Amino acid sequence: MNADVRVGVLTPYGPQVVGGVEVFNEGLRRAFGDVEIFANTGNHGPQSRADLRRVGLDQPVGAVHAARALLRRHREEPFNVILSNGVSGWPLTIARPGVPLVQVYHNTMAGFARRALSLRGDRFTTGRVMGLFDRLAGIGKHVVGVSQPVLREVESLYGFRGRLIPNAVDTEAFKPANPGPERAHLGIPREAKVGLFVGRPNRTKGYDILLRVAEALPDVEFLVVGGRQGTTGNVQSLGPIAHGDMPRVYAASDFFFLPSRYEGLSLSLLEALSCDLPVVVSEAAWPFDEEPLTCGAVVPGDGERGFVDAIRYVLGDPQKFSPRAFVVRRYNLDVFQETWRNFVEALLGMGS
Repeated sequence: MNADVRVGVLTPYGPQVVGGVEVFNEGLRRAFGDVEIFANTGNHGPQSRADLRRVGLDQPVGAVHAARALLRRHREEPFNVILSNGVSGWPLTIARPGVPLVQVYHNTMAGFARRALSLRGDRFTTGRVMGLFDRLAGIGKHVVGVSQPVLREVESLYGFRGRLIPNAVDTEAFKPANPGPERAHLGIPREAKVGLFVGRPNRTKGYDILLRVAEALPDVEFLVVGGRQGTTGNVQSLGPIAHGDMPRVYAASDFFFLPSRYEGLSLSLLEALSCDLPVVVSEAAWPFDEEPLTCGAVVPGDGERGFVDAIRYVLGDPQKFSPRAFVVRRYNLDVFQETWRNFVEALLGMGS
């Protein structure tokens, strides 16, 4: 870019949480340098926050606190462009700070409620209450979706047309490695067949499906990153793992398993592909228009038999897959940074 650009980012969580949105924010920092991130600090107290969460207002109220801090900073030293992630962006729709506003959808609350939540009350608070603020966040802004499924939801459920800018993976940090030392560290025999599940052990991520699949495949070891540490049968939960240590866990695995009922664009899926792991995922977890022929298998529905057969298929001849080649050219950080720079350049009318 031919001039310094100051970017403000409004986001749900601070650096204490590391997920796909937070890695996305760090990618923006690499792309633009002068990026300030404003997140909900949760300063309305734990009991108040729990009460707000029950009625679907935790994130919308938290967004107000973060937006106030951003707007104060904007008055002191104006930003050239302001980006917001998900529900966090709704206060800017009202404030209209006078610079280009970009609303980034990593998922939609309405889509998440419809496809992943089983309890009627949860569907209402997420799909109707949070969904209202999620849609409000996109009004009058430049809309970006991180995957084609997310863009389709944004259009069909919220009525917005948007631009696709996929998230990226650090292909230098996440690359194939010798599994021997990592398996030894985890106490896993070299000859074992190992599947890896990354995410919260809940229904949305398909953890109930994983448990049924593990029971049907006693000869396969399943590692779980997330939740509490512990071992049940052939399922070993490692608990939370620092993001920088995740390449070692991918290295210890033979395939990546994500039977999720809803995803926008899974960061762990990108990381697994970059580490050259074949994948077995649900239709909801496969965000690409391309068929998964070189990457593994995509399974329709949530019946465990389809996932069991897909895992056996992938383990039967893992050498026929080339997942890293699929992801490394299209979803690397260089492509991400150049695409975002060009997009912001166009918004600001800057020329190359």
